[in-house]
Amino acid sequence: MNWMQDAPNVVSEDGLRKFLGEGHSCDVLCRVTPERTAAQWSGVWTVHCAAPDGERRLLVTARNNMVAREFKTINGLTSFVASLGFDLVSIPMVEGKVASHRLSEDT
Repeated sequence: MNWMQDAPNVVSEDGLRKFLGEGHSCDVLCRVTPERTAAQWSGVWTVHCAAPDGERRLLVTARNNMVAREFKTINGLTSFVASLGFDLVSIPMVEGKVASHRLSEDT
């Protein structure tokens, strides 16, 4: 599955937060297998909002320019996912792998 082509729907950060509150999941897709340089892991990850029915929306920098928001470091990705309210962050480390996050009911 090519998520960049198969996910024509997009979502802003505010929209993602709203959808997460409605039971959607936050899926992290590894687009480039990360490499370690000194104490930092660098790769490319994108974030997708997945509805319970399977519909996916790609996180973009702003809805008006429709550019995929890419995270290039594990630190940046972890900070973003944690800011969404997740207390456990799973990061795929191989191109094409996905880690799904869903808010717990007590969050």
